Amino acid sequence: MNVNLEREQFEAMKARIREEALRTKGPLAMALKDIKHKIAILSGKGGVGKTVVTVNLASALKRRGYEVCIFDADLHGPAVPRALGLLGRMDVVSEHDHPGHHDLRLNPLTSLKGIKVVSVASMWATQEQPIMWKGAHKMRAIRQLIASVNWGTADFLLVDLPPGTGDEVQTVMRSIPELDGMLVVTTPQGVSAMVCSRAISAAKELDIPLLGLVENMSSLKCPACGEKMYPFGKGEGEKLARLMNIPFLGDIPIELDMGQCVDDGVPLVDKKPNSAFARTLDDIASKLTASLKKK
Repeated sequence: MNVNLEREQFEAMKARIREEALRTKGPLAMALKDIKHKIAILSGKGGVGKTVVTVNLASALKRRGYEVCIFDADLHGPAVPRALGLLGRMDVVSEHDHPGHHDLRLNPLTSLKGIKVVSVASMWATQEQPIMWKGAHKMRAIRQLIASVNWGTADFLLVDLPPGTGDEVQTVMRSIPELDGMLVVTTPQGVSAMVCSRAISAAKELDIPLLGLVENMSSLKCPACGEKMYPFGKGEGEKLARLMNIPFLGDIPIELDMGQCVDDGVPLVDKKPNSAFARTLDDIASKLTASLKKK
């Protein structure tokens, strides 16, 4: 009986040592060792503008003088490269500063403003090629892709997650070493807040810090009369933040130029830096960096 107990304790100790070694010296840790802050952008459902928020938050941070990378973890609907005007493919190279992990490596694409981007959309020959990976293959692909990139030195890595709490989201939550936490994106619609609450609960269950919540598409300024309208409802994001006991970082207004900006590959905070949208994203960037400095 004692022999069995000792064997179980020994195996548990080995597992803890192995986990700690991977966390500090494994391929992902080595690849991301020179990135100071790692933040995943989470939403409960699709259609809330999470990628738009990610790209424009990256641009707002860049305008503040930070070096920023984006990892597009949405394997089936990758859109970050297009939103930043990046239509080429990543280069495969053999030069890197930590041999022993992947002899061939990928160099991120870099936007005109200097934001580094890694996405499966930048690996295939055409944009029309479907990505039909499943389950364990997706999880393995995410870990291998992160570990195979020459990320270099940066202040922020923003991870644009797919909607929900599926394989990709759980892989990022569990695999990225020293993940600072999650930024949650919702809209004013009650159904969005309801589904988003499940994603928040999943992050809490996995003991991932929740850095804050933003409400996207919160209001619209009428182009004719200037009156502020609330086409999707009002206040659900802030109410959800209070209910789930996480910081509410701001409500982001709708800009009529947003669709065109995404198609043109120009973040709206760069195209219209004095807009209410850009000012809100800058304020969110300010709150986020201030909270990270306190950690």
